[in-house]
Amino acid sequence: MRKLVFILGIFFLVSCGGQKKQNEGHDSSAQVALTEVTLNVGGMHCDMCVASIEKGVGAVEGVEFVNAELSDSTTVVKFNETETNLAQITQAIEKRGYRLKE
Repeated sequence: MRKLVFILGIFFLVSCGGQKKQNEGHDSSAQVALTEVTLNVGGMHCDMCVASIEKGVGAVEGVEFVNAELSDSTTVVKFNETETNLAQITQAIEKRGYRLKE
């Protein structure tokens, strides 16, 4: 009986130690602040345009969120400035055949 308790205790310690290592590096207090911009995009006419913009901008590394709205021709983008910038996002929009309005 003592051997069984000892073995279970060792198993428990090993299991908990492994989980701690998996969670290291995922500290929620170390989250990177995201930059949010709202862009006015010209040339959107339909839902396919919205999908195209969302797909193109969403593929840019560092973009965490993108939502294009046909009703007011805006696109909201949240991105990590250490991984991308507004110029790369603009380029992704223009590559899809759209342009930014002022």
